[in-house]
Amino acid sequence: MGFTIVSFGEALWDLLPTGPVLGGAPLNFAYRLNSLGHRSIIVSRLGKDDLGAKVREQIVNLGMDDTYLQWDDAYPTGTVDIYFDEDKNPNYTITENVAYDYIESSPNLENIVRSAGCLCFGTLAQRNTVSQQSLLRLLSIFSGKFALLDINLRKNCYSAEILKISLEQANVLKLNDEELVVLVDLLGLRGDSVPGQAENLLKHDDLDY
Repeated sequence: MGFTIVSFGEALWDLLPTGPVLGGAPLNFAYRLNSLGHRSIIVSRLGKDDLGAKVREQIVNLGMDDTYLQWDDAYPTGTVDIYFDEDKNPNYTITENVAYDYIESSPNLENIVRSAGCLCFGTLAQRNTVSQQSLLRLLSIFSGKFALLDINLRKNCYSAEILKISLEQANVLKLNDEELVVLVDLLGLRGDSVPGQAENLLKHDDLDY
């Protein structure tokens, strides 16, 4: 077994016209690393509802550790409504005020983060200050090699402040060309080309890309 990876954030259901599909970038990341033989842990929060129970069931069936899944009495399991326009272009609505907006830190969670080699996080779960403050607490005690920001900019679910705080905390950044444009515009780091913009961003925030 390789070193421990902790992936913090949303575990949710993508509600497609053909039926629900388990998703969430942190969960996908944890699953892929787990399948490669690393100890990969998803940290998320689920509602005490049928969708939450089904998330846990699938995570266990995938051979993943469910120890750090939290349960919420007040808020439902996260969902994303995905639909298609007349030209079959996809669009989506991310449900607000769901369980993963309220992830809590705990002594057991902090202990596993202290021993982890990688802590992966994104921006969506930071839209609520409860989960964001828990994440910042975990980042403050994390001493592993990779603080990996998987930027995943979701419409209406991030702010300039969230992006700046996240970049300050990370030393590795995963993003696509469209997300790069948003970041360099925000930071005033425009370049003549995508590689030039990426290089400017790396220098600005001391990141691996």
